[in-house]
Amino acid sequence: MKSKLHYLINYMKSRYSLWILTLLLVVVVELLNRGSLRSLSGWLFDIGDFPSVVLTFLIVYSLLSFCIALIGRAQIAYWTIAVVLVVIAFISGIKWRTIDAPMMPWDVLLASEAFDLTGYIQEVSLYMVLVVASFVTVSIVLIKKLPHFQKKFSWLERGIFLILSILLLNVAYTDKPIPIKKMLGIAHSSVHPVNNYIRNGFLVSTMLNINQVFIKEPKGYSEEKIKSLINGISKSEKGNSKDKPNIIVVLSESLWDPTKMKNVKFSKDPLAFYHSLQKKYSNGEMLSPQFGGWTANVEFEVLTGNTVRFLPSGSVAYNQYVNHGVDSLASILGRQGYNSTAISPTHNWYYQANQVYRNFGFSRYISGEFFEQKKKGPQIADSEVAKKIIETTEKSSGSDFIFANTMENHGAYQNKYKENEKTITVDGQMSAETKDLLENYATGTAGADEMLKMLVEHYEKSKEPTIVVFFGDHLPALGANYKAYKEMNYISGSSDPDFLNKMYRTPLMVWNNYLPEHQDKLDISSAFVGPYVLHLAQKEGTYYTDYLYNLSKRFSVIPPQDSYKKLGMKPEDLADYRMLQYDILFGKRYGYGNLKDQIATKKYIYGYGEMSIYHVALQGSGKEKSIQVTGKIFSGPSKIYLDGKELKTTYQPDGSLVGIVSEEQAQGLGKSKVQVKNVDTKGMDLAVSNVFQMKD
Repeated sequence: MKSKLHYLINYMKSRYSLWILTLLLVVVVELLNRGSLRSLSGWLFDIGDFPSVVLTFLIVYSLLSFCIALIGRAQIAYWTIAVVLVVIAFISGIKWRTIDAPMMPWDVLLASEAFDLTGYIQEVSLYMVLVVASFVTVSIVLIKKLPHFQKKFSWLERGIFLILSILLLNVAYTDKPIPIKKMLGIAHSSVHPVNNYIRNGFLVSTMLNINQVFIKEPKGYSEEKIKSLINGISKSEKGNSKDKPNIIVVLSESLWDPTKMKNVKFSKDPLAFYHSLQKKYSNGEMLSPQFGGWTANVEFEVLTGNTVRFLPSGSVAYNQYVNHGVDSLASILGRQGYNSTAISPTHNWYYQANQVYRNFGFSRYISGEFFEQKKKGPQIADSEVAKKIIETTEKSSGSDFIFANTMENHGAYQNKYKENEKTITVDGQMSAETKDLLENYATGTAGADEMLKMLVEHYEKSKEPTIVVFFGDHLPALGANYKAYKEMNYISGSSDPDFLNKMYRTPLMVWNNYLPEHQDKLDISSAFVGPYVLHLAQKEGTYYTDYLYNLSKRFSVIPPQDSYKKLGMKPEDLADYRMLQYDILFGKRYGYGNLKDQIATKKYIYGYGEMSIYHVALQGSGKEKSIQVTGKIFSGPSKIYLDGKELKTTYQPDGSLVGIVSEEQAQGLGKSKVQVKNVDTKGMDLAVSNVFQMKD
């Protein structure tokens, strides 16, 4: 008996060092994610939260044990798991400080969009750096000084570690065979996702959110049910007009009306033109599902009528769910003879837009790779997007549907413009940081207003009937934790009783140059914008847009579920909506019928179409030589490739390209091959010309 007790005591001694290191990891991960000692201590020492602390400890210990089982060395295993967890918690902390939302499991799918957060690198506080530095220092000291720290493990011990870690992780994730989460009283709320992280901690909430990735089939889903719902939908009464107006939908990055802040005085109205249009044209507000970022989700709602309210909180539909044809304004109008074009001044692959727009039925995508780098601040100017829109409709032989988004007013706003670049200044009782934030944001907002003016003034003179829909995707993140909003008493904080209305409603303007004068006072969710525009243009919709238009007459907005009661709604009021959306995104697409395989575009054009080289001429003398390439449909960013090597290329006013060649290249030009390409940052050829064979 004594020998067994002695063995148990020695075993405990050889393991308690790992328990201490595990506890240290738990503390640093939560501290980085939460951003304050007060929040951490409240979680660690609150009796109600203690079960989640225990489960977090078990998860981290299981991960460490699993790593030890694979590697065999405790120190390497510890640093491996520590780097992974600390980096994730660090990023989550930045995200939480910036847009009041922690990192979600599906954020790993946004690796290509990482630069979307690099603008917020200023939110990395000295505090966070000190936390990481302290963690590294304490870890090194503990590993060196803790007695009984076992550095190596035998194959038998590693096997035991492997089995135990897998069992523990399985129990923690599945609640089987031991219902540990139920026993500890740990619950997950899809209505209050941020509260999950506050109450359950980062790792437990992340684990619970993984389950949310898998969308459950609604009860009663079947082909008969979908057909029954469709048969009960009344069609839009306006029918299909013979007019085929251009329909231009512009998502203006972070557009909001900062003059709503009554304690701020602006040197001039940043939305002067927008405000002038309000007196005559349909306008109002759009309830957005996002704040401070995740533009793709707003695009998703506007273009398809589907809503992210029925998707896991924090998910990005473009990256996770649009992997097949999904009917959108582009495909609906495309079937009616419209040319459908998406325009964006950023990378074609951003939020997987290159694939998503194809699945939405767009026939053309003019992405950032076809824009000249004419910027205002760090981003391409909104006026350049306006020029692309105008150019597209001018060159088109028929009616156009254009969806465009902008980037000029993208965050972060701290130190965004130099003092001489700011076009608007602000006055009021505020900190220097808030003053800089508001002036930079207002300057960008004025750029958006100028873009709207460019479009309206052009299409006022145009003979083509045109509708322009102009809206903001979300409010800007003006400092960490709503700094500017709170400092200027616009909100009291995230618990403000009117938080949803103040922080999730963006401007919405619908202008046209041909309809009888009328003015709708708009108050709609982003998912209802498409059905409204189809109704206004008197263009034929689908069973889905008809359903959504009718639904918008009952409930003008679809809020988060915790606001249903306040707006007189019940979950069952949206059950049919949820069912129809499930069929489209995850089900058999019964509603589409034979159409389901015809939505995604088969012939998809990047830029302006097929480029052609007509002639190549050597010019210059001495060491300064170049080649001039003439042809058609070249653009500013097009590059000349000589025998596969990119040349320094300049776009000329006459549409030709000039490429600098070395003396050696010039001498061998007679046998060279010349080609023009637009290539993205990942090396993908978006548009290529014919190969032009030079001759002596």
